[in-house]
Amino acid sequence: MKRDWAVTMQNIDRRVLYVALLVIVTVGLLVPLPLPLLVGPQARELFQAIDAVPEGGMVVVSTNWSASTQGENRPQTRVVLEHCMRKRLRFALIAFDPQSTNLAQELAEEMAREHGYEYGVKWVNWGYRADVPGTLKAMMQDIVGTYSTDSRQRRPLQELTVMQGIRTLRDVGAIVEVSPSGNHKYWIQFVVGSVKAPFCYAPTSIIAPELYQYLDSGQIKGMLFGIKGAAEYESLLGMKGFTTRAISPVSLTLVLLFVLIALGNWGLYAARRRPHAPEGGEL
Repeated sequence: MKRDWAVTMQNIDRRVLYVALLVIVTVGLLVPLPLPLLVGPQARELFQAIDAVPEGGMVVVSTNWSASTQGENRPQTRVVLEHCMRKRLRFALIAFDPQSTNLAQELAEEMAREHGYEYGVKWVNWGYRADVPGTLKAMMQDIVGTYSTDSRQRRPLQELTVMQGIRTLRDVGAIVEVSPSGNHKYWIQFVVGSVKAPFCYAPTSIIAPELYQYLDSGQIKGMLFGIKGAAEYESLLGMKGFTTRAISPVSLTLVLLFVLIALGNWGLYAARRRPHAPEGGEL
């Protein structure tokens, strides 16, 4: 009996695992579970950085994500824009990924309709640039000269009300980069330290661990750790959106993972502990 159970634990049919995962995700999304959500200091510091921008100030939201990472980066962008709109802050979108120009634009337009945010007055899309270092260095000298026209209406930036008083990155109140890549090193190299605006980062979960050294040094003021960070930000905003609901299946999936690891290791241990048959015979 022990021998059969040990073998079973090490050879669970993958289809069983997929079905269990599907059930957990489906139930977690459809049935709200009151799982506790602890807001970490990184999300709180990003929230405070934007909250400290005076009404009418500008927040630069740099998007560097595509369809492949929008599962995490889109909710992060949403909560940051939600905070900006609630505080009646101006914001500017920039993109270092060709897809994110349109994806972030669509998200901002959807939210602007809900909040009565007029394009060109309260927000603007500066558009896409491929050269990250060159663009950041140029924006430190002259934003209008760097982009000339906006991405949506193709109007000269200096004609837009939203650009009033904004000439360089030194004139903005906060900077948030939403990205699955390592663009933070360019911001730290060419911008952080030369501006008063706090620089915050919203990466995917896989890249977040390598950023803690910059948090400790103060070069990054706040961070959203993947979709969990977005859910924490929703909690700080006092809202329960899709991201908050999505945390339940994420948490339950991790529980399933730990259970399967434990069962697999138990099966391996049991298999090694069972008596072996002598040569030429069976037990």
